[in-house]
Amino acid sequence: MQCEICGSDIKGNPIRVTVEGSVLDVCGKCAHYGKPTDKWTPVSRKISPTERVIVTHKPRRDVFDKLQDEIIPDYAQIIKKGRESLGLTIEELASKMMEKATLLRKIEREELIPEDAVRKKLETALNIKLTEKVSSQDQRGGGFIRGTTLGDVAIIRKKGK
Repeated sequence: MQCEICGSDIKGNPIRVTVEGSVLDVCGKCAHYGKPTDKWTPVSRKISPTERVIVTHKPRRDVFDKLQDEIIPDYAQIIKKGRESLGLTIEELASKMMEKATLLRKIEREELIPEDAVRKKLETALNIKLTEKVSSQDQRGGGFIRGTTLGDVAIIRKKGK
């Protein structure tokens, strides 16, 4: 048997000690690192019955209910015109809004659609409106047009025929 601290071979019986809460079998040289434990005492784990809590689920809201406004398609041109009408550079507008200039450049080039927080900052800084109301009929309107699927093309044969 080997010492669990130093790894040397233990001659005779190992000494069982507790080192920082762990029970180890060690040699006589390493026994002073822990407190001696005479015998192993199992820890009783009593599981007390817990009271069951009945969770009532709220009906889930539709994600589209939150989306009342939609960003207008030509948002980049409106932002650029608004910034130029105030005579601001992108860097000046960025420092005024406390955003990065690269973010505003990407928004003006339509590489990024501004998030709600940035959109609100742009609207207040430039005194413009970047969203429009969308009726629920437009959101859910026409039906879902799906393309051709494998099931439309393949002839499905059932087993045994």
